[in-house]
Amino acid sequence: MFSPKRPCVFALIFSLIVFLTGCSEPSSQSSPQAEVDVAKYPWAKEHKNHPEWPLEIREEVYGDADTFSTPRLMFWNKYKGSEVRTLWSSRLDGSDRRRIIPEEVFQKLESISIHAPARSPDNRYIAISGYINDRATRQLYDTKEKKLITMSGGGGYPSFNWTSDSDNVIFYADGKHYNYNVSTATLTQRKIIYSDELFLLPGDKEFLAVRHDGFWIHKFDGEVVRKVNFGFPKAWEMKNHRISPDGKYLAFMTHIRPKAHFHWVNIANPEIKNSEIGEGNGVIFSNKEDYQLEYTNRNLPERNEKGWFLSERIIRTINIVTGEQSEASEKENNIWGMGSIYPIAITNSAMQGS
Repeated sequence: MFSPKRPCVFALIFSLIVFLTGCSEPSSQSSPQAEVDVAKYPWAKEHKNHPEWPLEIREEVYGDADTFSTPRLMFWNKYKGSEVRTLWSSRLDGSDRRRIIPEEVFQKLESISIHAPARSPDNRYIAISGYINDRATRQLYDTKEKKLITMSGGGGYPSFNWTSDSDNVIFYADGKHYNYNVSTATLTQRKIIYSDELFLLPGDKEFLAVRHDGFWIHKFDGEVVRKVNFGFPKAWEMKNHRISPDGKYLAFMTHIRPKAHFHWVNIANPEIKNSEIGEGNGVIFSNKEDYQLEYTNRNLPERNEKGWFLSERIIRTINIVTGEQSEASEKENNIWGMGSIYPIAITNSAMQGS
């Protein structure tokens, strides 16, 4: 028999089902994710499409086994919103970028970025040229103790060189040549080797001294054993010298000519076999024998809203003997809103891989 109360029961059951269904909605829809604090992380825009990138800046920790399991690049850069450049490191492919020295150090020490810093083979110390209280100085930064160590006063291009035991750094200051011993904290004047730039070759037995249009090889005590002259016109200048980690090749730019040219030579057989138009910016010798790495831009066919062609950062690997080349995208480009990588040196080069 039909009961007038049944519609009420059905309505009650229907309402209960709707209520329970509503309660089972995913919580993520009712609780949107919190926005990134742009004041704390001004690089949030650059990270929008890269959730794998950490918002917090990575710090390089001296002695960390994973960090120093591969060769590292050292380069100047700064993160978005910072007014101070400092030294950073990364793997050769641009990944695992880490701040080596806190910015506060360079608020005290006004670095001279055109004077290349030099890292000790054991990765602990970095020799830096700069000014403190308007006085030229040569400093060591100790990455373990996180402090500056004064080696000497004096200006001019330093040409820092480390001995392979990481216990001595050799440099110029005010036209004199010095050896600073780290263990004893003593500074000793050396017999000067005149050069535009000086490189201590692997094995600590010889120096390569760049001259106006060539180079001289000196014994460690300064005695000249070989002279090489490229025969360049007197007006040309050799600049931006760099040497391969194995001491096999010297690269440089010649300018004060109609167009700058980039060259490399085999030090043992110094006939100039490579000469191309350009300054060689972003080019560095690889830790792998006979290879160079070029950190550069590659233009893309697409244009942005302003009509400009887009580009991407790449690493071009070049076999300087065969001419074979390969390209790969530079990793972590724009992480923390950083600019492009222009390498100073490859450190920890005894380790293989990237």
